Amino acid sequence: MHIYNTYMRALLLSLPLLGLSSLGHTEPPEPTEGKTVTFVTIDAVPWAAKHPETGEPFGAFVEIVEALEQRTGLNIETALTPFARIDREMETGSHDCAMSIPRDKSLVVHGETLVTHDIGVVSLKNSPLGTRSALRNKRLSIPRGSSISQVLEGDFNLQVEHDTNYLIALHKLQRGRVDGVAGAVPTIFYIARKNNMYDMLAPPVKLSDVPLMLQCSRKSDNLDLLPVLNEAIRSMGKDGSLKAITDKYDF
Repeated sequence: MHIYNTYMRALLLSLPLLGLSSLGHTEPPEPTEGKTVTFVTIDAVPWAAKHPETGEPFGAFVEIVEALEQRTGLNIETALTPFARIDREMETGSHDCAMSIPRDKSLVVHGETLVTHDIGVVSLKNSPLGTRSALRNKRLSIPRGSSISQVLEGDFNLQVEHDTNYLIALHKLQRGRVDGVAGAVPTIFYIARKNNMYDMLAPPVKLSDVPLMLQCSRKSDNLDLLPVLNEAIRSMGKDGSLKAITDKYDF
């Protein structure tokens, strides 16, 4: 009996050590406090842009990043770039993560969707284009380099004018030189508000929607932090703070 009791005592004392060695996956995750992650996103109001006077970044992206820093303890450094450069940044791993429309899975690991915004056509209240069928034979301003014209031209016999920015397009709409402005609806409305043109606009005709999502470069040294960031985004969705930010900027 003495030998049995001694054996059982030794076994019980060894259990915590056995648990630690055999169940290593139950250990708490490595703390994220103070770690630095680099984000890049598209330079497009009201998602993200630099203030023309101060040079400081502003927009929905900026406020989402601030909230993620608070929830994760990470230090997130951000950069804005034209859309065409996002793939290059992810391919080289020069930035850890992007907030953008989904990029190819050969370049990134997809994370949580932050917001979905509308692509559509905005017209004037006094001559609204209320439905997709109303676009037929109309003159539309479309951002230079956009693929929207490829989607619509065949079916709608559009007269398309390519403009370098939405403000030029809105001025043409105001003067009756085009019937509508096609593109990212939140951006069109934001620019219209800033230039006292919002009240002249009719509700948009929706063509499609596009998700803006978190995605991290497959070459990032911080790819292991994606689950932490995903969980923070999910928590923002559950408590309504993510919607409060995106609503503020008309997404």
